[in-house]
Amino acid sequence: MDRDSKMTRRAIEGMIAEGHTLVIFEGNVLRLDSWLKTHPGGSLAILHMVGRDATDEIKV
Repeated sequence: MDRDSKMTRRAIEGMIAEGHTLVIFEGNVLRLDSWLKTHPGGSLAILHMVGRDATDEIKV
């Protein structure tokens, strides 16, 4: 999939069902699979936001 292409809700749900860690930030879909192991707040902080708009959480 092209980096700048639009994703449908169904495509996002499908990727999450396949085990990818996706969050929304400022209208963009971020795949955070590799960031889980190194996130300073631990993986649970990211996993809590999977499939949701995490803009406010990330900007704080």
